[in-house]
Amino acid sequence: MTTITIIVLLALFGGFIGFVIMLQMKEQARLEKLRKASLLNNQARQIRRYLDDFPPQYQPKDLRLWLFSCLVSVFDELLSLQPDESLKRRRSHAAQEMQEFQESKQKRKARAVNDELQVMELKRLFDSFDNFLNTSKEQKKIDSDSAFKYKTLLSFFRYKVSADHKGYLARQAFLMNKFEDAIELYKEAVSELEPIKEVPEADEARKKFQGYVDEIESDLLLQKQEEELMGDDEEEEDADDEWNKFIGKDDFEKKKYF
Repeated sequence: MTTITIIVLLALFGGFIGFVIMLQMKEQARLEKLRKASLLNNQARQIRRYLDDFPPQYQPKDLRLWLFSCLVSVFDELLSLQPDESLKRRRSHAAQEMQEFQESKQKRKARAVNDELQVMELKRLFDSFDNFLNTSKEQKKIDSDSAFKYKTLLSFFRYKVSADHKGYLARQAFLMNKFEDAIELYKEAVSELEPIKEVPEADEARKKFQGYVDEIESDLLLQKQEEELMGDDEEEEDADDEWNKFIGKDDFEKKKYF
């Protein structure tokens, strides 16, 4: 075999190896692109769930706006990977939602926490959001002060959601005239917030629930006093009736023998 033949074969072999390596690199890049797109899509669904499933009372305006900005940013990353009309529409819709919410002056109505399973689900959602905050902080998508603020709120919400559930049950008991049950449930709501009573928001909520207890107890005491007074009046009326009957009978006897 001549030297030229060997060189040609080596060149062909090297070219083939290079071609294989290039194909592998392209495949790796394609797979990496798909992996990143999958992660971003999952992140978009996750953020959307926070926006939709967090009751308004656990989602302050600045937090909701930050979540909207995260969602728009995720769609921008996705569009850079795979331009798509449906993605553009989703991105446009999220941006419009954010703008409308930012400009709105209407206060969002609190959503009742009326089920024990809902409490458990919200607590799991709070844990998920806590991890999301940690990741966002690592990726420089949120500053340290804001991350600390939202994590502090989360700590409060983990207790408040149980207190709100007790408060809901107490309200239902009150509406069914089960006042003693309502008092007990409101007291349980106060107890749920005891571990974080130093937090201003928790202290405010405790005072609100305790205020309901004091109001119901005051009304029950007043009602009891009114019933006692009515009972005394009835006894006096009964005594007057007996006396009148006696007087009437005596007059009748006098008339009879007259």
